[in-house]
Amino acid sequence: MPPSPFSIIARAFLERLARLTGAMRRLFAFIWKPKKADGSDARKAEEVEPGTKILLLGLMRKVVLLEPSNTVVKSGRYLDPNEADGLKVANEANIPSPRLHNVIRQPRQLEISMDYVPGQTLEELWPNMSTDEKKSAATQLREIIEQMQAIEPPPNYIGRCSGTGVRDTRGRFTYDGPVCKDEAEFNEYLISSLFSKIPSVLRTAFRDHLQTDHRIVFTHGDLAPRNIIMQDGKISGIIDWEDSGWYPEYWELVKFLEHPAQGDWKEYAELIFANMYPTTLVAYTGITRWRNA
Repeated sequence: MPPSPFSIIARAFLERLARLTGAMRRLFAFIWKPKKADGSDARKAEEVEPGTKILLLGLMRKVVLLEPSNTVVKSGRYLDPNEADGLKVANEANIPSPRLHNVIRQPRQLEISMDYVPGQTLEELWPNMSTDEKKSAATQLREIIEQMQAIEPPPNYIGRCSGTGVRDTRGRFTYDGPVCKDEAEFNEYLISSLFSKIPSVLRTAFRDHLQTDHRIVFTHGDLAPRNIIMQDGKISGIIDWEDSGWYPEYWELVKFLEHPAQGDWKEYAELIFANMYPTTLVAYTGITRWRNA
């Protein structure tokens, strides 16, 4: 007797739950594991110089400091150097972004220094903004996206700006994908993330609805309000370029919708994006319901 749809869904849910539980167990084991200081970790709060502000003490020993020279220094063992590579592309194209100063690679730590972007995050401002002010911010962001997408991409490549393959952040977890030479290979990466027990009819439907003719464009990958800085009603900079890269033109939109954001931010998607890619958007949304995370 073939399995019922309910049993297939239940099995998929249990498989996903087991993977998530294992990931959380490994994460908390890492966080709470006692470790003696060996001098290789990111700079600690008590070690900062006078006048330096601590902007973030994050998980995985990530530290973000604002130095008196108005230089932001990110350091940590698990920083992705792709942020620096993304900033290089943005800087060269005059995209509003922090100007990259330096990258220091050590055996167990990475340090990235850049300009401080003055202003407040859109996340702070959004709840008190009028509808007209929100529309203005959305229109400005649209112009920036169009400027980014006009940059000439490298040939036969989809992935991080660093050239090391796909970086795919889904909620609180980030996954590494392969180097893809075209959108067909990128689509196969997306299909590979599906549950192993997904009904074949769904796997086929998803594959058939993923197009292979999108433009490959420069993408930020996390255009959440916390990463958009405004000053005097103008976007003064976009920060946190870890997820940046060269991706199909719809990728910015689906990641915009996938990442959490408060309030009515996502209701302004049609002002922010010139194209809603409805067929691909539906296919990608379906994939997110049937993949490992």
